Amino acid sequence: MAKAFSYSVVVALLLAAGPAGADSVRCDKHYVHTGETLQRTRSICGEPDSADRRYERQSRSRTVRGPCPEDARRICEITERYTEEIVVDEWTYDFGPRRLLHHLTFRNGRLSSIRTDGYGVDDE
Repeated sequence: MAKAFSYSVVVALLLAAGPAGADSVRCDKHYVHTGETLQRTRSICGEPDSADRRYERQSRSRTVRGPCPEDARRICEITERYTEEIVVDEWTYDFGPRRLLHHLTFRNGRLSSIRTDGYGVDDE
């Protein structure tokens, strides 16, 4: 009885978690992992079935130590705010009806996330 209860708790937790992100995708016999480049992913998996590119502006800050503006003999920490533009590429691979769709997101040319979706479509 206790085992049946623990199994049902595990199943319920897995279902409640929803779709999980992955950190790799299998293309034929090779895997592509997060952190991989656009070029290497294309060489392993081929051309994506769809590809979109957009640009995002991201606000950032950094702290710099240096002479204080009002007294150069002292050291101050100054926080600088700046905006940088991020190139976001989103690729989708459809490996057919027996495999899930894979949505790959690249930020500045590096694979940052992999998301799966429903099953692919039949090529025929």
